[in-house]
Amino acid sequence: MTPYHRLARDSPDFAHWRLPVAAVLGVVSYGVISVVLVIVAMIVLLASGTDVDRWLDSAGTDIALDSPGTLLFQLGTIAALIPCVLLPVALVWRRHVGYLHSVQGYLRWRWLGHCVALAFLVVGVTLGLSVLAAALAGDDSLELEPLGGRALASLLVVLLVVPFQAAAEEYVFRGALMQLIGSWTRWAVVPVVVSSLLFAAGHVYDFWGLVSVFLFGVIAAVMTIRTGGLEAAIGLHIANNVVLMVLDVVGLVDSSGDGSGLLDEVVPSTLMCLVFWAIVEWCARRRGLQRLRPPLPPLPARVPAYLVVPPPPYVPAGTVPQAAMPAPQAAMPPTPEAPPAPRAEVPPNAPSYPGDPGVWER
Repeated sequence: MTPYHRLARDSPDFAHWRLPVAAVLGVVSYGVISVVLVIVAMIVLLASGTDVDRWLDSAGTDIALDSPGTLLFQLGTIAALIPCVLLPVALVWRRHVGYLHSVQGYLRWRWLGHCVALAFLVVGVTLGLSVLAAALAGDDSLELEPLGGRALASLLVVLLVVPFQAAAEEYVFRGALMQLIGSWTRWAVVPVVVSSLLFAAGHVYDFWGLVSVFLFGVIAAVMTIRTGGLEAAIGLHIANNVVLMVLDVVGLVDSSGDGSGLLDEVVPSTLMCLVFWAIVEWCARRRGLQRLRPPLPPLPARVPAYLVVPPPPYVPAGTVPQAAMPAPQAAMPPTPEAPPAPRAEVPPNAPSYPGDPGVWER
């Protein structure tokens, strides 16, 4: 039985070059898509008379929740990672691409919906209690802002695009990257830690914010291995980002991570993730969720493409394995009314006749 991070290595048709080549193709395709998106954005900005330099400065830093167009561009460029992960793997290793989703070879939609609902409950309660505690402590930074047209547009972008943005990051870091590293080592701690470090490096936060993101990545990676798929990590990531951004738009939290510390950022966020993980473990046991992949059947034996095999009875010796030859069948007794017709003697080592599945099934 194979855990999630070893699915690539323990496949019968595994080859060390497949996932690295897919990674290179993914990086190249993402670069092309990013350039196209930037060109489209530049055309729109020039047509609308917007200052391009100023827009580039704002789009390359924090998430622009006060600008719906910039926010759509930022989240959309991250969401574009999904096809850049799945399509290259499908191109170089079609048999494996389904196992990026889970050990069952597909995305378990019911389990994903269950995890998303559970994550919104846990994250909503946790952040709600944090906001309430800050309000009771007299935090002056909390001020509920009225929702204008731009704020409503930003909320719409968050609700529609963030699920794809969060899922894209999970497919990159907890999916393809963890399986790529897991195909090089037996120890699960290596892909968990390395993918989490790279995940944190992709965020522009201060020190404690990066520590919080790293621990989030570690818990998400362990959940992925423990549940045999990306569904739980995707659910937690979606709920965390959506709730944080919605509360930021209405002025109740600051989702940029600036000024965060050990006690007000790292500890609450990590406890929230641990609580969610504990509930996911309990739910997975109750549902009997498949966490490991059973051994895949061996690949069918194939005659080499360069070997010409003429039809029987001239099949060269050794081209058809003995195990593939059909077992001899007992001859039916002749009917008393019609005696069997005379036939020529057939040598016992003669090959099968045309149409015999032992030779022609592949």
